[in-house]
Amino acid sequence: MKLNDLSPNALKAAMESGTASWGEWGNAHKHARYIEPVKSRRRCHCGCKGRETHNGMCNGVALTSGCELYARRWVRAGRDALEKERGDE
Repeated sequence: MKLNDLSPNALKAAMESGTASWGEWGNAHKHARYIEPVKSRRRCHCGCKGRETHNGMCNGVALTSGCELYARRWVRAGRDALEKERGDE
């Protein structure tokens, strides 16, 4: 893995949580969360009826995907906050 090949979001996350096992495994509680744009034909699962346009990533591994709003909320608060928002406790 070369740091020059990373996107700005990925580089920031790598500097925050390190590059050990980059791209091999990711954990939303142990690694810095960030988003990356992606082209997808699938629909977002958050209920907005839009397309999945971003992946939620940790340590170089995509952990979730959805619309940009969903992905940004996931980065900010994690999955626990999203479940409380919908009432899935």
